[in-house]
Amino acid sequence: MNYLQLALEESFFSIGISRPNPAVGAVVVKDGIIVGRGRTQRPGNAHAEVMALRDAGELARGAAIYVTLEPCCHYGRTPPCTKAIIEAGIAEVYFAHADPNPLVRGKSRAILEEAGIAVYEGEDACIRASANAASENLDELSGECADGGECRVLGFAESTADAKQEGRSVFAEVERFFEAYDYFVCNKRTFVEVKSAVSEDGFMGCSAPDGRRLPLKITGDGANCWNHELRAMSDAVLVGAGTLLADNPSLDVRYAQGNSPVKVVWAGHHEFTDAEISGLKFFTGIPGESRASRLIYACVPQPRMVSASSKEFLSDVEVVLLPHGTFAENWRAMVDDLSARGMHRLMVEPGERLAREIFDASPDAPLWNRLDLWRSTDPSVEASLERLIESGSAKCGLEFPGLPSSAVAKESAMVGLDVLTVFCT
Repeated sequence: MNYLQLALEESFFSIGISRPNPAVGAVVVKDGIIVGRGRTQRPGNAHAEVMALRDAGELARGAAIYVTLEPCCHYGRTPPCTKAIIEAGIAEVYFAHADPNPLVRGKSRAILEEAGIAVYEGEDACIRASANAASENLDELSGECADGGECRVLGFAESTADAKQEGRSVFAEVERFFEAYDYFVCNKRTFVEVKSAVSEDGFMGCSAPDGRRLPLKITGDGANCWNHELRAMSDAVLVGAGTLLADNPSLDVRYAQGNSPVKVVWAGHHEFTDAEISGLKFFTGIPGESRASRLIYACVPQPRMVSASSKEFLSDVEVVLLPHGTFAENWRAMVDDLSARGMHRLMVEPGERLAREIFDASPDAPLWNRLDLWRSTDPSVEASLERLIESGSAKCGLEFPGLPSSAVAKESAMVGLDVLTVFCT
């Protein structure tokens, strides 16, 4: 672990709070001791650097601050963070990711250095953060999940005696974390990340004799843990109506640190019944759950969402009607709406039908930005599917649709018996 990894972990708890501002984390370190930590608050309130400096108080004088994103240097709804850093007497600044905002990028370093502060950025900052923390006891900075497995998203950073190796791994995680923010700043549009899992033979699930989709456990604990961290770094998580009815998912974050995302359902032409509304966790919530706002994008009205009997019960469910004639047009309208809400990353967990629509609807202008495809090598998954079919509980397996020609494999990793391949457009 290093100090910028701790700052990154702080930033996870800012997702959904700071929107549309970036989720940023910071820590202040003096003489090898963490004396302040902070994360960006709601728009118009303090940024991560200011929160960490407030936490440190007078101990910030002569200390170092480690922050995931380049400090702001302009007046907006709040004063510049560079001004707060200088006034606090900080001696060194380490930031991991350059802000794509042209009001900030490259300007903060000059301001801080002119004030006599040493500044380190990017991969160099992450490597130095590892070296600086090497002699300290940072056991509290754990990327492990409840089951003891690593759940860092793609970086899979591990403590190592090699500061360069560890620093580069942390830098990769930070770059991954801010990928959606960079895209949002440059395109004014939500980054769409699709996560799918298939068996070794390419099945996503199975179908019952009456056509209903049946749940099928495909990936192991490590991949599931990874999936929850991706939820934690997303503003919203979306499933189709078919997945909602088959799996009854809670769509929250359980095996990773961070906030649960806004829950979204692509209803399409499905009209939810009273029985579905009263029985699905999406509508009822789960015990102890913080009731975040929930969104339904539908091509048909949902009259039961506004009935007198359910008005109070469903007060935090918003239905957005999509007026267009094709899936691609309606999907883009949904992304337009999410973008207007300031959401940087939408995580999509599609079933077979929704995946097919997403990948087939617009091959020349893809409806997604990134695909995380898990493929299980566990033979017991195929055996489970065969048993369901032989018993008559399932009619057939549901195959994952072929990838569009625009998909390019970028990265891969293996967790347990599951192989992850990352595709981009």
